[in-house]
Amino acid sequence: MKLQEFNGGVSSRLAGQLIGANQGTVYENIDNSKGVLVPVKDKLATAIEVDKFNKYFVAEDTWLSSVINTDYLEFQSVMYSTDRFSRPLKYKNGNYDNLGIVRPRYASAATNISKATTLKDITTLNKTNVGDLPASDLEYLLFNVKDGVYSQPFRFVVFASSTTATRAQEFSSGSLRSVVNTITTEVNPINRAVEFKELKGKFEDKAVLFRNYDGAWRQVAEFLTKGVTVVDSVYDISAATELNEDLITPFDGTYQYVYTFYNSDDGTESAPNTISSELAASSGFIQVTLNSVSADPQVTHKRLYRVGGNITEFTMVAELSSSTTVYTDTLKDLDIDGRLLESDNYYEAPVGLNYLAEAYAMLFGALGSSLRFTPVGKPNAWPLEYEIQFDQDITGIGTAANGLLVFTLTKAYIVTGTGPTSLSQQSLRGDQGCIAFESIKEVDAGMLIWASADGLCVSSGNNVKNITKDSLGHIELTPVSSAVHDEVYYCQNKDGSILAFDYRFQPTLKWLNLGTTFLSVAKGKLYGYSDSVLYLLYKATNNLQMNYKSPLFVEGSFTENKTYKKVYVRSEGDIIIVVLIDDEIVATFDLAGKATHQLQVPQNLQRGYSIQFKVTGTGTVNEIEYTVGPRQNG
Repeated sequence: MKLQEFNGGVSSRLAGQLIGANQGTVYENIDNSKGVLVPVKDKLATAIEVDKFNKYFVAEDTWLSSVINTDYLEFQSVMYSTDRFSRPLKYKNGNYDNLGIVRPRYASAATNISKATTLKDITTLNKTNVGDLPASDLEYLLFNVKDGVYSQPFRFVVFASSTTATRAQEFSSGSLRSVVNTITTEVNPINRAVEFKELKGKFEDKAVLFRNYDGAWRQVAEFLTKGVTVVDSVYDISAATELNEDLITPFDGTYQYVYTFYNSDDGTESAPNTISSELAASSGFIQVTLNSVSADPQVTHKRLYRVGGNITEFTMVAELSSSTTVYTDTLKDLDIDGRLLESDNYYEAPVGLNYLAEAYAMLFGALGSSLRFTPVGKPNAWPLEYEIQFDQDITGIGTAANGLLVFTLTKAYIVTGTGPTSLSQQSLRGDQGCIAFESIKEVDAGMLIWASADGLCVSSGNNVKNITKDSLGHIELTPVSSAVHDEVYYCQNKDGSILAFDYRFQPTLKWLNLGTTFLSVAKGKLYGYSDSVLYLLYKATNNLQMNYKSPLFVEGSFTENKTYKKVYVRSEGDIIIVVLIDDEIVATFDLAGKATHQLQVPQNLQRGYSIQFKVTGTGTVNEIEYTVGPRQNG
């Protein structure tokens, strides 16, 4: 019988006589892509010095690493990482920062300053013996003034028909436009003036009176004391000072404030502090204290928001320096920045977050049995309500073609949806969970592969399939890392062994021992870590030693006694071949050079029911042929 193909990989579950002729019961460090028995190349040292748990950062063409187990995820040109017990980090432009920003600790406090109560009590009298005011209704504004700030105006009309002293009646309007038909040219001049006196209420620095003239509010008098009497007698006041509306208090309502910490470099914004107490204000300005100062170096600014007056949602007033602790709000509703508060639930990533993954432009992580996730496109925001609970602690997360796969030790689930508020979970058929997040990788067209308690499993979001059970049966893996390169999946175990699943040609399993403790991929190259240095795998000129043990060949019958006389081997390089008959070693041969070797089995050991071959070495075996003598029963 001739053995010319050795590309079937390892098969150790079935009895040796039941597996394919191209397979092996032992299949280690063999390059199955060659078809013949040839060992893989050794690793080649590079000048890249890193710690064991490493990841290549594509966006910045650099390696990141840690001495402790760390999960890395590159998303939108930022590298996110978590060591599973402290606060997750993000890395960009040489700087590590916390993932998200802790909100301000202290609530803001608002105080009404420079306030002046609106004056609403004044006596008016039409006088007919002086002045040149027209015989028409006249419209006025009266302001109480404190520290140069005008109160909300007392707006009233002096009617031409009034002939007695009258308490002014307030006229309400949403704007300062004139609401009476003012005569701008006096056709029939008469003697008329308006007297103002008996101001009441809390008087501040002064009071200022304006009249609407030719579509503009112009000053007609000042009250420097509460008891003074003033007279408006000159109709044409076009040269008088026009009202500066910027001096009028912007406030008239009940107000509250919050503030956030903000990173202007990447747009990260914290959740706000506790809302300030309600403040009723109808005059002056509002002084806001923002006592919290963040020690987080990524915080560049504070953002102040308010609600009240005509604003019904928290709206940004101003972006302030991160060190600002006092701000005086002097802005009208139309003059503030105007952006609505979006970060009301943008909390920092939780301490101890595990297993970072990305799907639907959202980041996902696990905290015990809780799946935590971010809003779409907001990797720094982790709202407390954005979570899905599972029956057991989560052991891994990965993105597949049909959704996000979430694993516990015994089950696999798929999470689907279009955004954080529409996600739902569904259990997948099969009893295969995940024993190590480090083993999860995407292999082909959105299919994930991972290590379960029984071996390697795959799923695209549909039923779970164990891909090692048929060949290897139950195996216990101890993954510390995994990699996919050139359509081969590698699972690096704690003991240094690697289980490889080659899906380039036909699905093939094999074992490797490459002298590595961690695997990674960068720029289309496969790397292995050992002793603080990265090695390029399969790139050295020398071969590693391969180990192969063939199937058990019984020539169609395990019950017929046969004679195995000679073995022919075509090989190159250094090879040791061991012949076993009925599981007993009957001959060992050292082969060298490039030749076809004729091997003679000792005559007294030729009889048996089966033959098998063990091959070790750094050379190549192209063919093994053995001859079988006449068969005898018994």
